This record gives sequence, structure tokens and C-alpha cells, in this order.
Amino acid sequence: MNFRILCSFLLLSSILLIGCEVDPVAVEIKRENLAKDYNNDVVAGWTDLYLDIERYLPGFRPAATARALAYINMAAYETAIPGMPHFVSNALRQDSLILPDLPSNDVKKYHWNIAINACMARTFEHFLINKTAEHSALIKDLEASYNAQLAPQVSQEVFNNSQLWGRAVADAIIKFAQSDLEAEAQILDPSPDSYVPPTGEGKWQPAPGDKALFPYWGKVRTFANHNDQLKTLDPPIYSTAPGSRYYRDFAEVNKAVTLKEGQQYWMAEFWSDDIVGLSFSPPARLFAIANQIIVIENIDLETTLHLYCKLGIAENDGAVAAWKAKYEYNVERPFHYIRKYINSEFRPLLGEAIGVPGLTPSFPGYPSGHSTFGGLGSTILSAFIGEDYYFTDRCHEGRDEFNGTPRSYSRIGEFGEEDAFSRIYLGVHPRFDCTEGLRLGKQIANNVLNYELKKD
Repeated sequence: MNFRILCSFLLLSSILLIGCEVDPVAVEIKRENLAKDYNNDVVAGWTDLYLDIERYLPGFRPAATARALAYINMAAYETAIPGMPHFVSNALRQDSLILPDLPSNDVKKYHWNIAINACMARTFEHFLINKTAEHSALIKDLEASYNAQLAPQVSQEVFNNSQLWGRAVADAIIKFAQSDLEAEAQILDPSPDSYVPPTGEGKWQPAPGDKALFPYWGKVRTFANHNDQLKTLDPPIYSTAPGSRYYRDFAEVNKAVTLKEGQQYWMAEFWSDDIVGLSFSPPARLFAIANQIIVIENIDLETTLHLYCKLGIAENDGAVAAWKAKYEYNVERPFHYIRKYINSEFRPLLGEAIGVPGLTPSFPGYPSGHSTFGGLGSTILSAFIGEDYYFTDRCHEGRDEFNGTPRSYSRIGEFGEEDAFSRIYLGVHPRFDCTEGLRLGKQIANNVLNYELKKD
């Protein structure tokens, strides 16, 4: 269990055991009650729990989790918007989003972290589909833990008001999500029998026993990117000629996987995040990185909510754009092309960490989803914390199934590029997949950055 969550449980236990009385108004809520005066502990703790649970959810990655992260973090943002006077609600940007009014005009009657705690608990229960009873228990326990920490700091009226407000916002966001009928149907049937992949030279086909994953995701709602903004550049022309770009890029994959050069092999494993049960997903990985940064830099609640709302929107829109293109172009994976034209013994490194090398994702290659997420994630984070931020990623520190040794970066864009091109060394994408994914992700993110939530 994550250290921050464990600490919360221990604190709850100590409060119950000691039974001490705490002044119910020990923390005075200021007249303006600004979200920027609160810490990010609650948001960071819930994000850690998301990472812990999402790791084990089948049929949820990568498209459905990108959508869930968008709605969950939009709900958290909207919960604190009455305490963010320089920001506007997403309801001004989304026609079908209807949010409740704050029951009391007196913002001093609310504690934003208590409200966000209630909101997160409710949205987690809804959006984390395929969760187990054990996961639901973790959600309830974390909510109770934060309530035990925060309730003694305020009056009973403030505590009750805050909980009711957080749940009301959560319910409004859930209703908004449910109005996207395409997504609601697809998350329940991520590999529909109705989809039959096209055949022909260079066309992707699922591995024996597999089915196409999220083939209709291109129809799902987007928030800041629409129509032409979702378009992908055409892939290179199919060719088996050794001098062609198409052939050269697949030959590069074969060489990288065959050599298994140390640095490249480390990068391949470090950024994989492909396998349910082994690690969280590629979209969740970006929140794992962001969560490390907001804790290290002690970023205030208002900025954290703004960042996470934008990052979630970008991930949602990026997933729609990438999966729309994947099933429009249906470009084959290295496993098929390389074995047919370059090396009949080729097999990707994906799966080595669980003892079954040779796995390949169950959807077309172009553009790379990892690369799309890497491009959009690094672009959003650069805008909030600066491109030249020095950062060490400790997401997989201590893992022994694969090389999770932390990796350091002198600038944010560096990790986005490494995330993107690590797919070559893993053996699941040629370079042209990764190059376009990285470009698409940056394009998506820049449109999200122009989706203005700050007041003029």
C-alpha cells in the first residue's frame, strides 16, 4: 500500500485509540476561503489510491482510464471552484454540463479538502469499473481516514456542508459522463464482437485468441479538441523494399530488440506500463509523475486542481484522437511485419517481466498511444512547472520484476520523448508510430492549454 495512504490509516487508528478531544474550530476558515491557501494532501492521497487500484483493473486500459481520470479530476476542480475566484467552471465550456449552485453563499461554511474527499470517494466508486470489494473497502477507508483528520478542525456545520457539496458535484459530473452514450456502452464492452478488422497488406490483425480493444473509441466525447484538431498525419506508404522508410523503421525495431542494449532495454521496461497487475497504465503513469512533483514542490490546492483538470482533459482527448486514428489506418505491429519480411524468429520484449515474452497490444499500431500520452503529458507539465525542471521519476522504484531504477531528466520534454520512443526498444512500435504519436500528443495538449479556465 502507498506510504501516504498507510500514514492516513495509522493516523485514523491513533485518533480512535487515544480518544482525545480536539477543538472543533481549531482551524479558522478565512473570510475569503481560498483554495490556494489549502494543501494538496487529499488530492495527492486519492491519486495514489487510484494508481494502486487501477493497476489491477481488467478491460480498463488505456482508453477508459484516460476518460475516468478526466471526469474524476474535473469533479475535484469543480468542487473547489467557489474558492477559486480567478477561475471559471467547465460548465461554461461544456454545453451539457449542469452543476449545482453552492447551497450557501457564505464560503466560510465549507472546507474544500473535506468536500474534495467526499467528491473523490463518490467518483472513484462510479468510474473505477471492474473494481473488487477489496478496492471499494480501500475507497471507504481512505475517505474515513481523511475525515478523521479534517473533521476535528471545523464545526459540525462546516463538515456536513462540505460533504454534501462534494457529493452533489460528484453526482453532477457522473450525470454528465453518463450522457456520453458511446463511452458508457464501450466501457462495458471494450472488445466487441461486432468489430471485424480489415485485411490486406500492412493491415493489423489481433493475435490468435485476442480481440480488438476499444475499436470505436474515436466516437467518445472530447472536451477541448474537436474535428480537425483530432486528425493524425498519414503514415508512410506500405512497402517491403529495404530502402523504404516503412521497411527501415521496422528493421530498427528488430535490431533494437535483438541487441537488447542496456540503456535502451532499461527504458523499454521502465516505460512499459502495459500489463494489468504488473503496473498502472500509461495514462495513469502521467498522474504518478505529476503526483511526485506536486508533493516535492508543495504545490497549493488551487494549482494542483487546475493542473490535474487540464491533464485529465488532455488524456481523454488524446485517447480519443489516437484510437480514432488507430482504427482508421489499421497499421500492423512489428510482430507481424518483422517475422514475415525481416526475422522469422522476432518477438517483442513485452511480457518478459511476467515470464511470457512476445506479447503485443491488442489494437493497431499507428499512432502509438504511449507516445501520444508522453507528448501531451510532458507538454501540460511543462506549462505548469517549466520546461527546464529537473526531475527524477521514482514511479517503479524498488520493483524486482523489471528494472524500475529511477531515471532523471534535465527537462520535462525529455521524459515525454523517452516515453514515446521506448516503444521501439520494447518491440511493439516502429519509429513512425512514435513520431506521430508524440506530435499528436503535443497538439492535443496545446489545444487543452488554450481551453482557458482562468479569468482574464
